[in-house]
Amino acid sequence: MTKQQRDATRSALLAYGRRQWARSPVNRQWEKAIEDSMAYYKEADPIRADLLQLRYLQHRKEADVLEQLHIGRTTYQKAELDLLSTIAVYAAQNGAFN
Repeated sequence: MTKQQRDATRSALLAYGRRQWARSPVNRQWEKAIEDSMAYYKEADPIRADLLQLRYLQHRKEADVLEQLHIGRTTYQKAELDLLSTIAVYAAQNGAFN
């Protein structure tokens, strides 16, 4: 994943769920990518699903997420990178990077 893709993915996650956000076709592609990732992680890896929920959908601070999930910073960083990569793959499949 390139830096631009990682930045675009983070931006989409931070904007996700805000009023009027899903009105554009590109944002709908991101919305689907985020929802598909959440569904995947709920089944495959609950820690990453909880990280997505807490950090990006509930907009909690990193320290709060670490405490809630009872994980260390290194585990958090690895899980976050995996999460961003998964969302970026779904976003690319949906055409969000075109």
